[in-house]
Amino acid sequence: MTSSAAPATAHPSHFRLTDGVVLGFAAELILLPTGLVTAAVLTRTLGPHGYGEFSVAATFITWLGVTTTTLLARAAVKFVSEADEWRPIATGVLRWRLAIGAVAALVVAATAVPFAHLLGAPPIAPYLAVFAIDLLLFNLARAYRDVLTGRGRFREVAAMSAARWTSRLVFIVALVRLTGSVMGAVVGSVGATVVELLVARWRQPIALRGRSTVTRAMLWSVAAPLMIYGVSQQLYSRVDLFALSALSHSPVDAGLYAAAQNLAVPPGLFAMAIGPLLLATLARHRRNGAEDRARRVGHIALRVSIALVPLAAIVAGAASEIVRVIFGPSFAASGPLLALLFTGSVGLAIMSVAVSIITAIDRQRIVSVLGLAVLGTAIVGHLVMIPRFGAEGAAMVTTVCGVMGALASLAFVHRMWGVHAYATMARAAVLALPAYWLAARVTGMGLLVLLLALGLITLAVAIAFVALGELRSPAPSSSSLRA
Repeated sequence: MTSSAAPATAHPSHFRLTDGVVLGFAAELILLPTGLVTAAVLTRTLGPHGYGEFSVAATFITWLGVTTTTLLARAAVKFVSEADEWRPIATGVLRWRLAIGAVAALVVAATAVPFAHLLGAPPIAPYLAVFAIDLLLFNLARAYRDVLTGRGRFREVAAMSAARWTSRLVFIVALVRLTGSVMGAVVGSVGATVVELLVARWRQPIALRGRSTVTRAMLWSVAAPLMIYGVSQQLYSRVDLFALSALSHSPVDAGLYAAAQNLAVPPGLFAMAIGPLLLATLARHRRNGAEDRARRVGHIALRVSIALVPLAAIVAGAASEIVRVIFGPSFAASGPLLALLFTGSVGLAIMSVAVSIITAIDRQRIVSVLGLAVLGTAIVGHLVMIPRFGAEGAAMVTTVCGVMGALASLAFVHRMWGVHAYATMARAAVLALPAYWLAARVTGMGLLVLLLALGLITLAVAIAFVALGELRSPAPSSSSLRA
């Protein structure tokens, strides 16, 4: 009788994680249609020059906001998921986020002009000053998100994302249509963060006053290495656009590159959806002594992330057509950039899953080394490639670093935990070739027909994965039983 108890308890947690990932990814995917509509309105209303200015300012603030929240993100999820009493942890997380967000907002507001000159776009200084408000609000909203994730309340996290992206579309489009200005888009972005914070506060109130159990020792041993990784990754994810803007001094090039980045976000959204949820789930399984169950969940997560490789091939094959249909002929040069950046984004998604596993098994120091190595390589690469090849050079560096980071992180997981997905990698590579060939022949179509054609190719790849047995739950192996 006791042997049948484990499966009975395993299924609810398994389906809870699956449910959370599906809902979270679906909520983050709202960014794709809303982002495309928003980008289409901005490019047609503001033109490449105005869109380039907004993209540089918004990218800088988004990077800084995510960087400041990343300082505690993975550590906060880990602390909450492993705690017997989560409320004192949540209070400490909220206090730290309030302090970090306030400092970041004040610094940006006071140094908007120097930052604008540093980015090679002096006219964006007023936009940075207004965007500074968003830094404080964003930090507070993310504190609530981390607490909800650590508690396993994945539906509430999805509701926050859905509210943010939907309101962002409404506010930006309405204000840009009314004002015809970049400032309208800036104010709309800040308004969307206000909505996300209100939804978060409604879903999970957290006391700012009271006892906090987040000690300095906890921050040093767990949070510090993860802070290094988080900051490194945020620098890496945006250093290409910053370097391109600073080295080329061309808002048009920045606008073309930013347009390609906007279309390369789905793998990143997948990483945002699965990474924290996977960390929370693995931490709870290991805390309860279910080590083998944690290995199985980690193995499945690796296989699912690697399954994104054929999707990168599909987007690369149809990249020029996608850009033409969505942004128009004036953004044709973004096609080759999209092909590269989407592939690099898939690499980052795989690395995010692997890093969540490494964090869950308490090997945070390796994570920090990995982040610094990827960032350092990218910086050197951009300094060498951008002056010679411009935007394509930046995209090539980003792609190569993302792929190498993914391979290195997978190797670390295998070495430290005995879990790998090499067979899945081989199958994904084989399926990517015909997927690219088919997608490259999808030309001369409207948006709906293009989406249908690419959707059918993606469905065919998914069916092939099922037929190859990739959705079957892995059986315990001798390597998975090693400590």
